[in-house]
Amino acid sequence: MKKYYITTPIYYVNDEPHVGHAYTTTVADALARYHSLCEEKVFFSVGVDENSQKNVQAMKRVKETDLTAYLGRMSQLWQRSWDDLNIAYDRFIRTTTDEHHRAVERFWNAVKTSGDIYEGSYDGLYCLGCEAFKTENELVDKKCPLHPNAELQLIKERNYFFRASAYREQLLNWLDSHPNFVQPESRRHEIRNYIQDHFEDFSISREAKNLETGIPVPGDPEQRIYVWFDALINYLTVVGYGADENEFKTWWPANLHLVGKDIIKFHCALWPAMLMSAAKSDALLRDETGAALLPESIFAHGFFTVQGQKISKSLNNAVDPRDLIPKYGLDAVRYYLLREIPFGEDGDFSIERLEERYVHDLANTLGNLLNRAVAMSRKYFNGAVPLALSHDPEFTFADESGVTALARRFDEHVKHNRFDLALEVVWNGKDKNYGLLQANKFIEDTQPFKLIKTDPEAVAVILYSLLEYCRVVAWLIQPVMPQTSLQIIEQLGQNVEVEQKKKLSDLIAWGGLKPGAALPEPKILFNKLI
Repeated sequence: MKKYYITTPIYYVNDEPHVGHAYTTTVADALARYHSLCEEKVFFSVGVDENSQKNVQAMKRVKETDLTAYLGRMSQLWQRSWDDLNIAYDRFIRTTTDEHHRAVERFWNAVKTSGDIYEGSYDGLYCLGCEAFKTENELVDKKCPLHPNAELQLIKERNYFFRASAYREQLLNWLDSHPNFVQPESRRHEIRNYIQDHFEDFSISREAKNLETGIPVPGDPEQRIYVWFDALINYLTVVGYGADENEFKTWWPANLHLVGKDIIKFHCALWPAMLMSAAKSDALLRDETGAALLPESIFAHGFFTVQGQKISKSLNNAVDPRDLIPKYGLDAVRYYLLREIPFGEDGDFSIERLEERYVHDLANTLGNLLNRAVAMSRKYFNGAVPLALSHDPEFTFADESGVTALARRFDEHVKHNRFDLALEVVWNGKDKNYGLLQANKFIEDTQPFKLIKTDPEAVAVILYSLLEYCRVVAWLIQPVMPQTSLQIIEQLGQNVEVEQKKKLSDLIAWGGLKPGAALPEPKILFNKLI
């Protein structure tokens, strides 16, 4: 069975999750669900980064003094948030666990054995917001462009360095020979230019006396491992690195890392260089040819704003997606996030657009189609799925070839991580055919509520094709709208538990609804907004 291992970034616990975090995590969740539906063996990891000085500062802001207690409380809050948002992760990692510390120690020692860790002194600027050292070429007006209101710290201390520059040519060759390693294409060009022109050795430790958190450097308790060097290793920890070799061999390398564009230098340059180094000394990290096992792909999406403004504590504009659920429902929020924003580009959240999508796309298009098809079938055909005695194209909205084409185009977009385009295909159709909008128009064009008086056989064909089309659509949108999908299946009179055991190819094959099967009383999928 083919495997699929997908990760999100691990988030700092210096604040509560907001809609930007939920966006990345929901995309990952939908991808994991889709690959699982395609009968792949899936592992999906999420988690939090607790070894950051930003967390310490956040603890002090809320006037707490017990760091362990603060980290525990905030980590639980993040995990509960993902549970509330129906994120079906396989592993939630905390980087303060003994398991992660063991993995980091093993990795550090491998890099050291490879000869790529050396002692030196760092004298330069540090941005606490990025948790990163900054070179002059990365600054704008002597400020970090991502945190222009924060003062850069001037740091001079003894550190350990990672010989990253030794892997410059190897990284460039890898990027050139693996065009899908960094996506989208604009990010690949950006990271290639960075590696070629600016990739230097990294300081990978800080003096312990200047920090209140972090993993000690093996053999040198006066130094603590730089937070990014430690955090990236979480992708190995969650699948058994340093704990279960068989489990690790099952899942590594990752198929997809989802990240924001602000952290691509760490994920697309530092991380593969780290793996190339460690693989020279740790056989678990290389393949049978001796090459380092690198992630298959790293996809960096854009920045997320709210009403056109950057999410900021000072603006108090962070939106907790859980607050939207009582009014709009969880699946509507998931649909909006994945449909509204072209994946890979910057995106903006607004209540106005959420409500437009809710009313137009969900209530008036998807919900209306299902309700009318079920209600008319019940009314005209004794509460059951009608028996279509023909496939007269004049009265058939979709057929086997139509839904096959729709499903194929949907799959093509999802395999490129573009749920926005996949959902557009479902709503607008493939080449403006077989979409939900066209299905509603088909009802108006054929007018089965009038045709029933003169040609009930034609109405049976119309309604069967619409019911069967709704069933196929339900399974296509299941990764995005899991609750709604199953509600549709139930309203079509099918047993959800039985259907979920079937292969996706069978679920989307035409003819899954049995004529004569009872149809329950239709229910409103999306209530009117108040």
